[in-house]
Amino acid sequence: MAGAPEYKLCQTCADRQGGGPEAFEIVRDGDCFICGGLIDRLDSIAGAATREARPVEFETFGIGLSLPAGVQEREDELRSTLRLKGGQTVKAHVSAILSEKISHQLKRRVSKTSPDLIILIDVAESKVFLQSRSLFFYGRYTKPTGVAQRRELCKNCWGKGCDACERTGYDQTPSVEEKVGKKLVGLTGARGAKFTWIGSEDVESIVGGDGRPFVVELKSPRTRKVPRRILAGGKGGRVVVTHGRVLPSKPTMLPTFRFVTLITATAGRKVNRDELAGLAKAFKGRSVVFDRQNAKPVSKTVYRVRGSSRGRRLRLEAELDGGLPVKRLVNGDLVSPSVAEVLKTDVRCDKFDVCRVRETGEFGFG
Repeated sequence: MAGAPEYKLCQTCADRQGGGPEAFEIVRDGDCFICGGLIDRLDSIAGAATREARPVEFETFGIGLSLPAGVQEREDELRSTLRLKGGQTVKAHVSAILSEKISHQLKRRVSKTSPDLIILIDVAESKVFLQSRSLFFYGRYTKPTGVAQRRELCKNCWGKGCDACERTGYDQTPSVEEKVGKKLVGLTGARGAKFTWIGSEDVESIVGGDGRPFVVELKSPRTRKVPRRILAGGKGGRVVVTHGRVLPSKPTMLPTFRFVTLITATAGRKVNRDELAGLAKAFKGRSVVFDRQNAKPVSKTVYRVRGSSRGRRLRLEAELDGGLPVKRLVNGDLVSPSVAEVLKTDVRCDKFDVCRVRETGEFGFG
């Protein structure tokens, strides 16, 4: 390679170029044109990353790397000037070396597709940041009356924080979201919890039986083990989570379900036994239409309705598809046929409890 400019490289950077020994002068790492001593610091960098990652629970990891300014550019300049194809880039090479060292020290596998933990290394600043893959947890909750499903923004300040909400920005009604979310964050060391609900109910509703299913995303957890049963107490009573399990990834589709509910309602007039028998007959495996606002109507099935009456007071047990609102099924608002329609009188749903939820479909995963 006569007349080619002479570059001073450390042995590691020279071996990576494949340009032959006549192109370079081999020097110590600190004098290397490309890395400027970076290669000599990799043991120290790997040690720092290992110390940061060791307290975190994970099986697989990946490396994200930020090199000092100019390192990659100098290698590109050298290869362009000497017309060298070269092998790995300096960034890919350093990443591979660090991955191997960290893997050896922590006894954990490297994954390039979906690692549990990404170790982000800023080489210039000698800083290490950890980014743990979200954990998706499935469970079923039971709750007493007076506990809402979701946290709601404070209606006085709408999230800004005020005296009424104790500066939290949220309504102070206890909720499953707050109680279970706080418990799960504490158990896993996650940075936050985002819930996906499979059906809903009122704050006054009791959820019993095996509970209502839900999924929660735990963001950047430090541990990936969650117990199957969780007790979340405090203000408003105890919420119990059972059947807990960690899902393989974020669900792309939630399971369909059907549920049994116990309804307390008030009719516009007295309802007799014959009318209740007619109600049971009318809703035996009956398809009803829910004419949703700003969306296409959907057809749902009511499998059975049976009940008793005391004057105008009704007590109904119904089994129906998930996604059909109980109160609308009772009063006829956007749902037909309804309890009110069959009884030919106004009927108001005062309260409904969830007795049993049965999943009729499966999760979908990407």
